Amino acid sequence: MLDDDYHSYLLRMWRVRTDGHSWRAMLENVATGERQGFASLDRLIMFLEMISGQEEMPESTQGCGKEASDEIEPNYRII
Repeated sequence: MLDDDYHSYLLRMWRVRTDGHSWRAMLENVATGERQGFASLDRLIMFLEMISGQEEMPESTQGCGKEASDEIEPNYRII
């Protein structure tokens, strides 16, 4: 089902071991299997607001620093 009014994701969240206070997240689209990694919960929330039509994702938030890419498998799209 491809519908802009319905989205289904599997959410995974974990703490970063370096400081224990930062979180990473990964969403997997149930319909397509596409995975997207998030370097922070703020970026996850921005993505959810974007797909719900509440806000556009600024270009400055796309991508992430090296520390996040070390925590997420390379085949994930990291935001």
